[in-house]
Amino acid sequence: MSSSRVVLDVDALLASVDGDCELLDELAAAFTAEVPRWITELRTALLRGDSQTVFQVAHGVSGSVGYFRAPSVRQRAVDLEGMGREGRLDGAAAAIDQLEADLVDLGRLLGQAPWRR
Repeated sequence: MSSSRVVLDVDALLASVDGDCELLDELAAAFTAEVPRWITELRTALLRGDSQTVFQVAHGVSGSVGYFRAPSVRQRAVDLEGMGREGRLDGAAAAIDQLEADLVDLGRLLGQAPWRR
């Protein structure tokens, strides 16, 4: 997914923090810093066949992404969360790859601080 397809609802995002751009800067930096850990945890869980951890990590990612009002990226996390919950990890490697690409794109977009425009 290219960053041009990552869509943020910037108005809703600003409203969620009462227009505090500095807070959004901090939240975006914290989010971006978590991406590598999330992906590592997902890949490790997949290698172990640990669907519960896949579920838990994807659930956390889903919530974090949801906060940033990026519905298409959140849906990828929700899909992976469902795979973990149902204990079906066939296709999870590809889903993790797609989620990682989306999270990296979202991180780039957040790094541009579109709420400051």
